[in-house]
Amino acid sequence: MRSVILLTLAMIAGPATADRALILGQPEGGRGIFGASAPDLAAAYEGAGFTVIGGSPATAALMREGLARFLEGVEGERRLVIHLSGSFVRSGSDTWLLADDAKAPNLATVAGQGLALSTVLEIAAEVPGQSVVLIGSGAAPEDLGAGLSAGLGVLDIPQGVTVIRGRSAQVGAFAVGPLMQEGRSLAALAASEDVTGEGYLSAATIWRPEGETPEQPADDAPVADAAEVERAVWESAVDADSKEAYLGYLARYPLGQFADEARKAIAEIEAEPYRAERKAEEALDLSRDERRQIQRNLTVLDYRPRGIDGIFGPGTRGAIKAFQEKNGFPPSTYLTRQQIARLGEQAERRSAELEAEAERRRLEAERADRAYWEVTGAAGDEAGLRVYLKKYPDGIYSEIAQEQLSIIEEDKRREAAAQDRAAWDVAVNANTVASYRNYLVAYPKGAFAEEARAQIAKLTEEASPDRQEARAREEALRLPQFTKVLVERRLAQLGLEPGPTDGEFDQQTRRAIRRFQRDRELEVTGFLDEATVSRMLADAGIRIIRE
Repeated sequence: MRSVILLTLAMIAGPATADRALILGQPEGGRGIFGASAPDLAAAYEGAGFTVIGGSPATAALMREGLARFLEGVEGERRLVIHLSGSFVRSGSDTWLLADDAKAPNLATVAGQGLALSTVLEIAAEVPGQSVVLIGSGAAPEDLGAGLSAGLGVLDIPQGVTVIRGRSAQVGAFAVGPLMQEGRSLAALAASEDVTGEGYLSAATIWRPEGETPEQPADDAPVADAAEVERAVWESAVDADSKEAYLGYLARYPLGQFADEARKAIAEIEAEPYRAERKAEEALDLSRDERRQIQRNLTVLDYRPRGIDGIFGPGTRGAIKAFQEKNGFPPSTYLTRQQIARLGEQAERRSAELEAEAERRRLEAERADRAYWEVTGAAGDEAGLRVYLKKYPDGIYSEIAQEQLSIIEEDKRREAAAQDRAAWDVAVNANTVASYRNYLVAYPKGAFAEEARAQIAKLTEEASPDRQEARAREEALRLPQFTKVLVERRLAQLGLEPGPTDGEFDQQTRRAIRRFQRDRELEVTGFLDEATVSRMLADAGIRIIRE
């Protein structure tokens, strides 16, 4: 149905001509084709073959924009019509058409709230002898400030420009009536009883020669209903969803049934400086996984998107803006394919750099670890072994140290008195901070006193708020068994000895995670979080999978 309507519009418009009309405002008395008392100026001018630009003066900015668009196409035109309707104010020889949103203008502010007639007349003078400026005065404006009076002032009309003025309704009727008649001179047009003519009024200049009326469709040709035509124009503007499209609708229907919606849409477009960029990113139709990858890349580059969930919230938008600013892109917070590719390249390069840095730190840590072992645990005595484990609980020799301490403990067990050993067994079976403290109270210098203190330190750390928070962060990731196996495989590839790749994170796995975090200067907890998982799996090119 819509294609038929648009075809009918083209039929009504007639052949292209070199005539141009600017309409700002609408005559008093109704809503154009939707009210019988006021003419539809845009339709009348289009029916006469004019290219129409303009709209109701909702704001001064819209009026100036319409005038600028009109001026762009003036050169080479055959005839010009500028039709102004509304409230006019004057000061001396200067006159302004006020915008609908003008508020208590005074001489100092009127230039920003209206359109100067001197400018309009100067533009009309671009086509001397064939330019008509129609000025329809509406209701007198209220709340005028100092230096202004209601109505028109003395007009300085340039040579070759015809001015027709009167009440808004009469000028509107003149525009769709006498002005459109063929074979009438400018002087004859100005003789109308309802309007006043000034300026260039030549009896020799025929405004519209005979035979100029565009060919009308045959009687049996389909003619679209006026309301249906307007709706088709509006729907086309909505489909385009651009400022130019909405201005085009207002040019044809300045007081149409969708005029308020068009102005609201224009205001929203003007209020969103990066609207085109937002729509361009939406057109990319990025998948959830693609968005997660973008967030991982931002994380690797330390732009901090505040999560890797595939949802572009304020944190991600802020991170994108920081990336764009650093790389010389407009800081729109919306990505293009070019920017996504640049981000991926930088993240890949940074990942390689981070891995190289991690390897360097690992080698340095191993050298320090080995050197410390030589001066502490290598001798095999209990004190040296415990000193080593205190500094390197996940060190290269931590398992050897633990095994040797177990042997020492077993030797002590055999040597300890029966009561000491029994008390220690009770503490070990309970395996709580309280049970080990009870043992120390009973045997402060018992055979297992040092082991009791070590266990108290370990259990206290495990119960600390930081450790519980780290555990909660890992649980919040909701990683399935398959992803946990991928983590263990990655740790094994890095030589961090996570134990069996079964998806069960035991003490050995936790130690491997801590080593990974230490080498990459991440928070060392032994538990997974977004930053750790992102580094671990993104560096290996593995996609993160959640339940």
